[in-house]
Amino acid sequence: MRRFAKTIALVSLTFLLAIACMPTATPLPTNISIFIPTSEVTSTSTPSLTPTSTSIPPTLTPTSRPTKTPAPTATPTSTPIPLPEMFHPAIPADEVLGGIERLCSSPDGGLWAITEEGIAKLEDGSWSLYLSDYTGELAGIDSSGRVWVLGEDGGEISAWNGGDWTTYGADEGWTPLAESWYYYASGGQSDALGRLWFATSQDVRVFDGERWIVFSPEDMGMGPPVGEDLDIVFGVAILESGAVWVRECEWGGPGPFGGRGVRWFEGSVWHGADSPVASGCATEIVEDGAGNVWLGVEEKLWRYDPASGAWTEFAPPEPPIDGRFGFLDSLAVDPSGDPWPMIVICGGASCYGNVALYHVHDGAWTQIGDVAEYDLQWGPFFGADGAPWVFWGWGVYRIVEDTPEFMAPLYARSVVTDGSGRVWFLAWYEGRDWLWMLDI
Repeated sequence: MRRFAKTIALVSLTFLLAIACMPTATPLPTNISIFIPTSEVTSTSTPSLTPTSTSIPPTLTPTSRPTKTPAPTATPTSTPIPLPEMFHPAIPADEVLGGIERLCSSPDGGLWAITEEGIAKLEDGSWSLYLSDYTGELAGIDSSGRVWVLGEDGGEISAWNGGDWTTYGADEGWTPLAESWYYYASGGQSDALGRLWFATSQDVRVFDGERWIVFSPEDMGMGPPVGEDLDIVFGVAILESGAVWVRECEWGGPGPFGGRGVRWFEGSVWHGADSPVASGCATEIVEDGAGNVWLGVEEKLWRYDPASGAWTEFAPPEPPIDGRFGFLDSLAVDPSGDPWPMIVICGGASCYGNVALYHVHDGAWTQIGDVAEYDLQWGPFFGADGAPWVFWGWGVYRIVEDTPEFMAPLYARSVVTDGSGRVWFLAWYEGRDWLWMLDI
């Protein structure tokens, strides 16, 4: 759920808090209905801009890197642009609580819209107001529909269940976050025991239903930060096995300055202090269908086999342009188990100039398309036929035999997927901002 800006500190924080909601209930307004298509269409035509699609989606995992720049204002074209019919304009973004700013999906597959006026939820084809008049920063939405909000000073966290607020502070084990303009909490995924996990700007925390347990970097075997006055970004991923994996990276103005790598929690023990990924800026953790864990640490791709305990490193090739590879901006694994890393190319005084997408098969790296400007990249997402789809700047592309095919001139500024494999995104089209559904 990735996404980023070119000014690092403010950026990481903005994105991490992009998946949340806040306090004070409000009566539900008249629902806004949208139609959900029931069949996949592949022909090309000009869609009519009437509500056309919807479904209910899966999890959006907060990403921990700089936030991307907002979508620019597009100039409406005078002639409608034909689009393939798998692109369904569901509803104008400004018809949901005054305008959808971003999308998020909860672990139960719920689709949520975050706006300046509050948070709306899609249920039975209709958007309903779920929360408004809140204060604080959104920390996450869990699988039971609780919206978690971090207090303005980081001293407490509250949960909204649709009717009531519950606040947790020092008496419940929540310790205040250090005073700083840069602090956050992000998460809401459940482990095998039903406990909720959150990453914060200084540690990792788990909620057992009544109390909070705080795991400091020292508890996880991570040690002190790599430098001073850097923005610390933790991330949590919970695997199908129930193991909880934690990554950490530390950011400054030019980009990542390193980090304390990756650890994982099984049973009651933290592991990984002596692993090959025990240090470095860790940005991605993804599990494939066979249970292998894929990791992005600095510019390198790693695979861990839990069954054998074996680690395999996949070092990238030389950058395709002048500069050096900095870090993995995103990582996806296709149905066959092949990883698709997108790597940022650093040069001069900044790491936010260009990115390159690769398909790694049997250890061989194949670059997909040309180097792209570091702007808004989302994906890959994989269709029912296994074909990857990516959102690159002003276009949506399907990748066929490692070659990108241009599909639509749409600039996506927020993207999530649902449990049916549909991709939801926000994009400008013909003079208006729309919520779209891509049925692949």
